[in-house]
Amino acid sequence: MFYQRGQAMVEMVVISFVTLLLLFSIIQFALLYNAKTVLNYAAFEAARIGALNYSHPQSMRMALAQKLAILEPVDSDPNDTSYQKLVDQQTAFMSNFDSIACIRRVNPPSSSSHWVGNQLAAQTSSSIVNDHLVHRDATPLGDPLQSIQDANLLKISVTYCPKMIVPIVSTAIKRLMLVAYHDSDPDPIDGWEVTADPISFHKQCYENDRFPMVAQALVRMHTPAGKYGYSDTDCEELTRLSQQLGP
Repeated sequence: MFYQRGQAMVEMVVISFVTLLLLFSIIQFALLYNAKTVLNYAAFEAARIGALNYSHPQSMRMALAQKLAILEPVDSDPNDTSYQKLVDQQTAFMSNFDSIACIRRVNPPSSSSHWVGNQLAAQTSSSIVNDHLVHRDATPLGDPLQSIQDANLLKISVTYCPKMIVPIVSTAIKRLMLVAYHDSDPDPIDGWEVTADPISFHKQCYENDRFPMVAQALVRMHTPAGKYGYSDTDCEELTRLSQQLGP
C-alpha cells in the first residue's frame, strides 16, 4: 500500500545504527581487554625487576615501559629496524609516563617498623634487610602488623591508561565516566550522589580519551627493599619520579 512506502528503509536505518554501535562497542572493549592482558604481564615484569633492584622506582618504570610500549605506537622511519622502532616506542612512553601510567608500592608500606637506617639499597638511606630470613624473628611488629618475612614481599599496583580510539563509543564512555567527577547539576536526579572520592589521575585519563585500568603483582624481594619516597596516595594525584625517589 502507498502509505507503507519507505518502511523498509526506515527500519534499515534504525537497525543499522544499533548494529554499528554494537560493533563499535565490541571492537573497543576487545582493544581494552587486550590492553589489560598486556598490563597484567607488564605489572609482573615491573615487580620482578623491582625485586632485583631494591624496589627502585626508575627500574620498575623502565620495565613497565618496555612491555607497554607496544600499545603506544609512534611514527618512525620506515627504514628503521624492528628493534629501533621498539626503542623509539619505549623512549616516547617514558617521556609521557607520568600522564599515562603510574606505579604504587603497596608492600612494604612506608609505615613498616622494619625499615632500618643503612646503605644496603641504592639511592636511599633506609632499607629492609633481606638476608637469612628463615632465621629471623617472625613475630609481627608495628602498624600494620607484619613480620620481617612479610615485609620482604614486594606488592605493586600499576595504573595504565590505554587510548580509546573507536569513534562514538569512546566518547560515550568518556562522558559517562566523567559524570562521577561533576556533581554540579542544578537540578540533580533524586537519590544521585557521588559515592566515592574521585581520583584525579583517572579523571585526567578520561579527559584525554583514555581508560584507566589497574593491575597488581606480588613477588618476593631478592634484594633489600629501599624506602624511597613511595606514598599511599601515589596514582591518585599525578605522581612524578622525583617524588617516588624521595628520601
